[in-house]
Amino acid sequence: MPMLRRNIDPLTEDQIRWAPGPGRNPIRWQIWHIAEVEDNWVRTTMLGQQPRFPLGVPLAEDAGGPEPTKADLLEYLRQVRALTRDRLGAIGAGEFDRSIDEPDFGSMTIRDLWAGVVTSFAWHAGQIALTAKLLPDTPVRTWTFTPWTSPRRTR
Repeated sequence: MPMLRRNIDPLTEDQIRWAPGPGRNPIRWQIWHIAEVEDNWVRTTMLGQQPRFPLGVPLAEDAGGPEPTKADLLEYLRQVRALTRDRLGAIGAGEFDRSIDEPDFGSMTIRDLWAGVVTSFAWHAGQIALTAKLLPDTPVRTWTFTPWTSPRRTR
C-alpha cells in the first residue's frame, strides 16, 4: 500500500478525476474499484454476506451524483484493508483449501479467491501508477534505477 499511496497522495481532487483518454478510468475509479472488490467479493463469496457500499452506491451505479472526495476514497480503502487483515487472520490454514462457488468463475478455493483479490489490487495499483505519471504536470516523481550487472566470472 505504501507505493500506491506514493502515487495518490500528491494528487489533487481534479487530478484523481482526470481520465487518460476516452473510455479510460480515472484514479478515483481505480481506488473505489480496489476497495469495493476487495471488500464485497470476499463478503459475498466467502462469507455469504450482503455487499456493503459505504460511499452510498456501488461504483457501477455512480452516475453523476456527489462524487466521493479523495479523502473519502482513501478512508474506504483503509477500512477495507483493516477488514482484510482481520479476515485473513481469522482463517485457519486448512480453510484456504475449502471450495466455494463463485458466480463468474465456478468452483474455486478460498486460496483462489484471495489470489484474485491480490491480483486485482496489483493490476489496479499499476493502472493508478501509470495514470498518475500520464497526468499533465504530474506531481508524482518517476523513480530511476541503476541497472544491475553481473560481476564477470573468471576461470
